[in-house]
Amino acid sequence: MRAGRSGALVLASMAAFIAATGLSAHRRDEYLQAARLSVEPSRVAFELDLTPGIDIADSIIATIDSDGDASLSRDEQRAYAGHVLEALELTLDGAPLEMRLTSCRFPELSAFYQGEGTIRLEIDAAHPGLSPGAHRLWFRNGHRSGQSAYLANALVPESARVSVTGQRRDSLQSELTIDYQTGGTSAGSPAGWLLVGVPFAAVLLLRFTRVSRR
Repeated sequence: MRAGRSGALVLASMAAFIAATGLSAHRRDEYLQAARLSVEPSRVAFELDLTPGIDIADSIIATIDSDGDASLSRDEQRAYAGHVLEALELTLDGAPLEMRLTSCRFPELSAFYQGEGTIRLEIDAAHPGLSPGAHRLWFRNGHRSGQSAYLANALVPESARVSVTGQRRDSLQSELTIDYQTGGTSAGSPAGWLLVGVPFAAVLLLRFTRVSRR
């Protein structure tokens, strides 16, 4: 047991390091969009981080700063968040879920020009609850599809009643399918972390390697 826990902690640390390195090294001309989805018994919650590269910072700022005063007001921030939300799709067992923005955080403008400005949106989608058994969640991000690099991953569920059994992505990672079971009691174990954490870390490592070679 101690060996298993130590291994999970080591892998968690590696994933965190790779994630931080990969996100900081994304290409100057692309819009990195990273989604992390959490499946719970009666809701789906997720975070979406949006980080423009230095070369496209001006165009992203111009889209957000509608009055051109070189300042991002709260209304402008929420308007842009709503625009992003319109480009997202989320279905559960084939039925669309209504998404609701719960929080949005924007960095200082100077951070955009350094390639470190990350917009974070927190989104929630409630549903009436599911019967025990297998279920499937499908997510698609279509925001600025022509100039974006996407990442998508399922987090380990907080509830012991939910366990993720698999996840699949398209070649761009703009689409993510999460298969999961409800009614179980084993979610959140180190094995569950390995299921959802290692593929994401591997993808980040591959992306970072490609960027480094460029």
